Parts: sequence; structure tokens; C-alpha cells
Amino acid sequence: MAGLQKIGSIGTNQILLRTMLDMKIAIASGKGGTGKTTIATNLACSIARMDETVQYLDCDVEEPNGHIFLKPDIEETQNVTIGVPEVDTELCNGCGKCGQLCQYSAIICLKDTVMTFEQLCHSCGGCMAVCPQAAIKEKQRKIGIAEFGRADGVYYGAGKLDIGTIQSPALIK
Repeated sequence: MAGLQKIGSIGTNQILLRTMLDMKIAIASGKGGTGKTTIATNLACSIARMDETVQYLDCDVEEPNGHIFLKPDIEETQNVTIGVPEVDTELCNGCGKCGQLCQYSAIICLKDTVMTFEQLCHSCGGCMAVCPQAAIKEKQRKIGIAEFGRADGVYYGAGKLDIGTIQSPALIK
């Protein structure tokens, strides 16, 4: 989307504003209900009223609330996906190297059966790298959406994590 620039990830429950003066302002707290969204949306609107270009990114992907205050016109919505393993049982020899490597138990080997748990996968690709048979390929799994729009001179961006999904850092990026 024109006018929006990738700033980078900062973490959950954080909001990032960026003006074209290249000033970055992060409003962050680990506690809910502290007023992060209220301060960030009002600051974004105040900067926009000074005829500065401002970008508001709501990085609280589990419960983004900036849209409540800004009421943006959403111009673009994108699905956000991560790569998860898919095992070709014809090629797999049951060696178990993939399961031994995975720190999150997203892939386990039981005798001649390999089971994957997409919800636990952190998309590191290690299981594919250690598979001597090249039996593991990557498929995409939707974890949420990113939406972009404008509201009274403010460029708006927010991520929304799908319910039951735990990979918020991937969506924030």
C-alpha cells in the first residue's frame, strides 16, 4: 500500500507510530488497560492534524482496538501465513530425526507414523533440513490477517490473529 513502510516487529501489546520525519514512537506495556491505544490513537490524530504524514500500526494482534477510535476505511486485507511441515509418508523412513530436533513437539515420530501438530509449529524449517529422505515439505497455514487503510490523514495498519493461534510474532512481522 502506498505510504506505508515496513518498520519491523516490536512485540505484542505494543503500538508503533511513525511520521515521515522518520520519528518512531512506540507505546508499550505488558499490562492491559493502561491506555496504550487511547494515547497512541490520539497522538496519531494530533500529528496528522499538523499536516504530518503518520502511520499507526496496532501490533496487539490478539485484540487490536485502534480501529475503534480511528474508524479507518480499510483499503487492503491480506492473509498472513506461516510454513508448517507436511510429511510425505511414501518417502519417510521413520528415522525420527525431525521429532528429535523439534523443540515445540510440533512433529513427533511413533514407530512408523509421523504426526504433525501445525498449531505448535514455529516455522523454523529445522525438520525439513534434518530429514535425510527429503520427505518433509512446507505448506502454508493461515494464522491471521493484516489490514491497511486510512483514517483522517493517518495511515492505519493492524494484524488480527486467528482465534486459537499462538504465533503472534509471525503476524507482527
